[in-house]
Amino acid sequence: MAVIRLRRQVEGSNTAPKEPARLQEVLDVAARLFREKGYRSTSVAQIGEALGMNKASLYYYVGSKEDIARQLILRAARRLRYVSSSPDIDQLPPEEALAKLVREHCSVIMDYPNEMGLLIQQRRFVEPRALGEITERERLYIAHVRNVIARGIADGAFRRIDPGVATQMILDTINGLLRWYRRKGSLSRDEAIEEVCGFVVAGIRASSRKKRRA
Repeated sequence: MAVIRLRRQVEGSNTAPKEPARLQEVLDVAARLFREKGYRSTSVAQIGEALGMNKASLYYYVGSKEDIARQLILRAARRLRYVSSSPDIDQLPPEEALAKLVREHCSVIMDYPNEMGLLIQQRRFVEPRALGEITERERLYIAHVRNVIARGIADGAFRRIDPGVATQMILDTINGLLRWYRRKGSLSRDEAIEEVCGFVVAGIRASSRKKRRA
């Protein structure tokens, strides 16, 4: 099994490093092929062919297939890091804050399904000791969700449940969009996001509040 070895990258706290336009194209095409064919079944030659580049030209931008995947995984994790980074999230009522987080995460999944699929579904190719670098980029987002849930439980808006367990179940629900959503299906992008958001919020809402809304 191939292993993606992550190298340390230094980033600013508020801005992502800018990728050259040609490198962006390389990564976008590779992400699409990884999602369509699977990481293990996609070769550097196939990526180059899809781009109209020979392998020598492709290697000017990336070191290997593992390097491409590494950059895609870090890019995807970075997108989650900046989901709902606005300071007003802690000022919103818990239910509104959770809905905002869910909608924004769903939007990332919808807008970048290829690279998010690599991050979420193909982590088994990543060297375990390197996962900490990915986790660091997700940590702030996960903390947002967990803190909102804990706040909602404390003020009675959400039913009593372990915040960590609830966070994982919510993330699994959102990430499930990668498995079932189809652009040509019965739901539009916005309708699918609202379905997921409604499902998550209704599932964690305190029973007394559900009765009042009925």
